[in-house]
Amino acid sequence: MHKITEVEIDFILKDIKANGVVIEDLQYNLLDHICCIIENEKSDNEDFYEFYKKIMPRFFKKDLKEIQEETEILLKFKNYYAMKNTLKVTGLATAILTVLGALLKTFHLPGAGVAIVLGGGLFSLIFLPLLIILKFKDEESRKDKWVFSVGFLLAMQITIGIIFKLMHWPGANIIMISGVVAFTFIYVPLYFFTRFKRPELQLNTIVNSVLMLACGGMLFSLQNLGYSSKSKMAEDKIHEYVELNKANIENANLELYFELDTNRMEISTLRSHTNLIINLVDQIKSNWENHINSDSTSDALVAKLIEYNEFITKYATVEKRIDADFLFQAKPSDKVYFDMLNMIQLQVINNENALLNRWS
Repeated sequence: MHKITEVEIDFILKDIKANGVVIEDLQYNLLDHICCIIENEKSDNEDFYEFYKKIMPRFFKKDLKEIQEETEILLKFKNYYAMKNTLKVTGLATAILTVLGALLKTFHLPGAGVAIVLGGGLFSLIFLPLLIILKFKDEESRKDKWVFSVGFLLAMQITIGIIFKLMHWPGANIIMISGVVAFTFIYVPLYFFTRFKRPELQLNTIVNSVLMLACGGMLFSLQNLGYSSKSKMAEDKIHEYVELNKANIENANLELYFELDTNRMEISTLRSHTNLIINLVDQIKSNWENHINSDSTSDALVAKLIEYNEFITKYATVEKRIDADFLFQAKPSDKVYFDMLNMIQLQVINNENALLNRWS
């Protein structure tokens, strides 16, 4: 067994450094490994330097610098496989949650919002950032890496904007429109002109650019969809007509109250029911316009309508009852919901007018 000397150790370390191994930990690991081989395998009658040259090819194919390069790759990609597995899992979860959320929303079933938010959140906050990181680890040029990363970042913004829009959160239009505009009119031309000049990428670049431009253009056109000016004018006139009718009937009811004995139990109860329902509906409409959650007020309105229907059934006909089931089904953000609230008010004061005329 050969006893290695300090001079030999210094020689080995200098040779390792001279062959391009610059990572200090790697230098000393190699030194330790080489020293162990020499001590265990070298015979006493063999020359140290000849034996050293003989065993060194065990560590490389061409030169010792390969170990340095392989180590750098391992350090660079030490989390590569973990990120790749996470990418697969989040991709699958995103697909499942997004499709599930879309189906639940289509059939107005509970859990749609949670599924959509979770799916979009995984896609924009985990899946796409991992794609950016992995893209920077591939062999493409620096320019391509930055171009693709900008595209992924804009995709994140558009996804978040879509989630905000589906959930009716404030700022949805600003987030989505700015992302779509930047993607369609800035990113797609940037992508096209940075890759089209390379012959091997021309066809792929053209196809991808057309697809992205078509998707971006359709998303952009969706932002500008709305009712025509004629439809809006007609809608405004209908609202004016409803409000005018409500005001006329309310004034007529006030005149009838002056003629009747308001101390009568049924008359005072009718007035109390009507005023409370009108006020609750006004509060819900105000919250709707100001994007304020009004679930508690809606619940109070439903409870009051149940009580009101019992009163109407007793003093009028079953047909004059108000169906409150839609309040559980419609969303406070739906335009139909707002129109139905107006109809409730109109029906309540119409019922009030009919009963007061009967009792007069």
